[in-house]
Amino acid sequence: MSSPLPEIVVVAGIIPDADDRLCLSRRPDHKHQGGLWEFPGGKVEPGEALDHALARELHEELGLDGVRSIPFLTVRHRYPDLAVTLHFREVTAYTGVAHGREGQPVEWVPRAELSARAFPEANRPVAVALRLPPEWVIPPEDLDETAVVEGLARLDPARQGVYLRGWSGHPAVTAACRARGLRFWVRDDAGLALREGAFGLHLSGEGLARAQREGAPAFEGLLSVACHDAGQIDAARALGADMVTLSPVRATPTHPEAAPLGWDGFDELVAGNPLVFYALGGVGPEDLATARAHGAYGVAGIRGLWPRG
Repeated sequence: MSSPLPEIVVVAGIIPDADDRLCLSRRPDHKHQGGLWEFPGGKVEPGEALDHALARELHEELGLDGVRSIPFLTVRHRYPDLAVTLHFREVTAYTGVAHGREGQPVEWVPRAELSARAFPEANRPVAVALRLPPEWVIPPEDLDETAVVEGLARLDPARQGVYLRGWSGHPAVTAACRARGLRFWVRDDAGLALREGAFGLHLSGEGLARAQREGAPAFEGLLSVACHDAGQIDAARALGADMVTLSPVRATPTHPEAAPLGWDGFDELVAGNPLVFYALGGVGPEDLATARAHGAYGVAGIRGLWPRG
């Protein structure tokens, strides 16, 4: 019988500067995952609040003071020799000039260049999430095209993206997304996603099954997958997916036959999988903090997110 892996809890900061670059530090070569870049932070002491732990670590490591932060993403990951829970927090205020007080290299990196850096595996979902909106809106399929276009005009491009599940082949709808500056995903069709300049390609259950038979679709943008269980999450990882919608968190009228995961079940499926997860099924913007506490980055849905009135 193998002995349990040592476990640690870490808090790390996503620290922007005035030019919206992010602060990265490089791990010492002699440490676990040495030589890789990471978001600065460190171990949480027993009983220590996460915001206090991050403020302490950023003072010790970078010389920053007055650190204030909010939750961003929690990643639970198992390396071959270590189990780690990483609480990433977005730093909203600080004073001082970041520098490596422990001799570590520190750099300010534009968001668009994060993907070129070598991160520990548990940090990679954060680099993806930094490109994504916290809300993933699915336009209703029982509206007419005019109503969908009008609804899209009321979305906020800074915090909302759009999955055109039933509207992927409608030029007026994709044109409305582009005009509004909304990041949008199309369903299953990589060729259509390329032609329309989609931000992402989302594989439904049918699309995932086809990709398992035929291989990952030829698409250079962000690849996301609809998942409902551990087997589908494993398949999404094998395809190189960046993002997963995991559902249903709660019972929904559109899928009354599906047993809800609940937040505990959601958490169990997310743990140990280095992907960006969106909670889907009976959730809305008011559930974002709860979703993030259980390993998601964002929330997704139709009724709870589509603009009313």
